[in-house]
Amino acid sequence: MKVAPNTIINSEGKILFYSLKDFHDRIVNGTDCFICGAENTEKIFNLEHVLPDWLLKRFSLQNKSITLSNQATYKYGKYKVRCCEECNRELGDLIEIPVSKLLKLPYQDICDTLKKDPKNFQLLFHWLMLIFFKVYLKDTEFNWYLDTRKGTEKISDVSNFEQMHHIHCMVRTHYTKAIIDTKVMGSILILPAIEHPTIEPFDYADHKEGSAIMMRINQFCIVCILNDSCGSSTVFTEYLSKIKGPLTPFQLKEVFTHLLFINLHLKKRPIYYSAINAKGDYHIKAKIPKIVELIDEKDWTVSHGELLHHYCKDMIGGENRDTLLNEIKEGKRRYLFNDKGEFVDYSKELK
Repeated sequence: MKVAPNTIINSEGKILFYSLKDFHDRIVNGTDCFICGAENTEKIFNLEHVLPDWLLKRFSLQNKSITLSNQATYKYGKYKVRCCEECNRELGDLIEIPVSKLLKLPYQDICDTLKKDPKNFQLLFHWLMLIFFKVYLKDTEFNWYLDTRKGTEKISDVSNFEQMHHIHCMVRTHYTKAIIDTKVMGSILILPAIEHPTIEPFDYADHKEGSAIMMRINQFCIVCILNDSCGSSTVFTEYLSKIKGPLTPFQLKEVFTHLLFINLHLKKRPIYYSAINAKGDYHIKAKIPKIVELIDEKDWTVSHGELLHHYCKDMIGGENRDTLLNEIKEGKRRYLFNDKGEFVDYSKELK
């Protein structure tokens, strides 16, 4: 196997670490298995669902569509990435099956299970990383502009390439047996969600630049920042403590965009790196800032209102739609708290 300098292969021929060049050439723009790195002439390949098959079946999503970043739609059932058959099977056994069992539990049981054993927390984080990366990998197939006369850039081109390299290292840890420093783990919130006949039981959102992912499954919602070493949730702790009940779809999006906004504006960011010691042990580590703080307001690249507007604009209809959207964008309309800063519990109104 011919590899670029800085790509590390162990004595068994397993690729432990991809150089940036090999990550770009072999995984992002190549046809190799994104887990083991096998070429499609070396192994039998099949396609791995971006959102796992068990999730698609549970919510009958196969014929429904996800909206891509370029606003085009694509059916979930066909939303797949290349993967060798062996790695596909291993992903199912080691990650998808245990996660599917975890996420079938009621909300409180999930929280208790995560608290009891840190390995469950790591498993869930690994799963979220995996989905996020598969979305990015699939984005390498789609043009940003539906009209190619405007340009031939791919959706994936807007993503932070080096950050995706780190996420790829994390996605492969079940294969490389990498030892993960606890400081690498990102913010994960498990929030109660209102269940009601008028509310879709499944929802998904992400933000590539902000390395953020949100997934609502029935009575709970997972919000995760993949690259902040818990910095965003640290800043958000005061607000989180005020949430006293299950959340509406708008409130969930507000939490998601709060964490996303914080992550986009951290003054000092964690630095992630891989290290292999003399014994051949592979470690993924993090250097984190001593103080978590945001950049000055004058340097903000986007407001929280603008982020919330982006993720809520397709949820609002009616004659007052434009007025409501403008209020959201300008920061004049929020859903989590009232003017006194008290949590608004809409679940009582929907009973």
